[in-house]
Amino acid sequence: MRNSVLAAVGILSAPIRRPHQHDFQFATAFVCSSRRHRSPLRFVRFDRRGVATAAASDILPANIPRREDILVALDAVSRACRVTERLQPLRGDEEKGIATVTKSDASPVTVGDFASQGVVLSRLVEAYPFDSFIAEERSDALRVDEDLTGLVLKAASVGGMDDGDAESLWSAIDLGHSYSDDGKTTDGKLKKRVWCLDPIDGTKGFLRGKFDGGQYCVALALLENGTPTIGILGCPNLPSSVDDDNYAWKDNEDDRSDVKTRGCIFVATKGGGAYQLDMSLSQCLQLSATPNDGKTRNISEARFSIGVEKGFGDPLGQADKIAEILHGPSALDEKGEIVLSRRTDSQAKFGVLARAGAEVYLRLPKAGYQEWIWDLAAGSLVITEAGGEITDVDGNQLDFSQGAKLPASHRGIIGSNGGMFQRELLEAYQRQESVRLNAE
Repeated sequence: MRNSVLAAVGILSAPIRRPHQHDFQFATAFVCSSRRHRSPLRFVRFDRRGVATAAASDILPANIPRREDILVALDAVSRACRVTERLQPLRGDEEKGIATVTKSDASPVTVGDFASQGVVLSRLVEAYPFDSFIAEERSDALRVDEDLTGLVLKAASVGGMDDGDAESLWSAIDLGHSYSDDGKTTDGKLKKRVWCLDPIDGTKGFLRGKFDGGQYCVALALLENGTPTIGILGCPNLPSSVDDDNYAWKDNEDDRSDVKTRGCIFVATKGGGAYQLDMSLSQCLQLSATPNDGKTRNISEARFSIGVEKGFGDPLGQADKIAEILHGPSALDEKGEIVLSRRTDSQAKFGVLARAGAEVYLRLPKAGYQEWIWDLAAGSLVITEAGGEITDVDGNQLDFSQGAKLPASHRGIIGSNGGMFQRELLEAYQRQESVRLNAE
């Protein structure tokens, strides 16, 4: 552990990338008209660490629904992004320098996960002491490891937490553990207002490193009576342009040179649309998914936004079969990979769909797996508010009202730019599933 501690401290001592104003453009977005307006709501202040989220109140549309809640949530997510951005290793072979704990399901949790959750939930409970919270991590491993707690405190201080108060850190993290291991909450359903957080969605991508294309996001959603009404995806390493699929850093890239090309935050609110903001919160672009009438892009040209690793999200190779149905015999390359695809980690995939960088999202885990709501709540709202659609494989709307997990009846997830694309995808899934079952 001592070597991990020293390595992680070295990473935390690296210079902070300060926010800069910059331009980014893509064909499917336009500058929010609200830039002309100034809101009296300014919850966030510039602090000594360079977190400058007060600007968000100037660039969001003046009439956006739930504006006050969005500003607080943006503050929390942008602070967590600054924490995780500093911690992500440059290359995957350096990930051993990030103190990591392996959970009971064999998935990793890092200093960044703990620190991000502490930062976000402490900010939210300060603003909304009577709201409820559901989040992925818990403080058990920290409470028995003084060195690990020290690393997390140091990391969380970048986001504004007191770096000497272990008890406050543990308590903030545990605000999100309001459910049992089976996902059930106290009364079996969600309360009126629940904030749902995945502090680092795509931890394996986070550990893969910047030069090896590792993507991740801080995913936060507000659920009201079981319905997502705010969704925020903070993606510090994602290219800001829809046309840029260089998910891996170039050899000459660093934190200072990529400030104009990387990092974005996707924001959606029910009935209010979806938007992309830059990491310094100086630009706001409204998003529209690819038109779904087939005139701009045909279903035979639909691009897949899918995971880097097939092992979890598609263990049976069903996405390949669906691609062959939609794209024909040339769907796969000589390595058996989908030709028209962008592979990335985390719910950043939803942001790619929302800004018309792809048309297909598939999440088809092994039989019997029950989805945690933090893996889908924020991203599902981002794509639907951009004009897309997301359902289970049977075409049913996702039900976020039953606790920390989706109902077991949701046995796979299909998302798209909607319309005929969603219908064709659902039909293609059923076709390949029928063939698969008949072959068993």
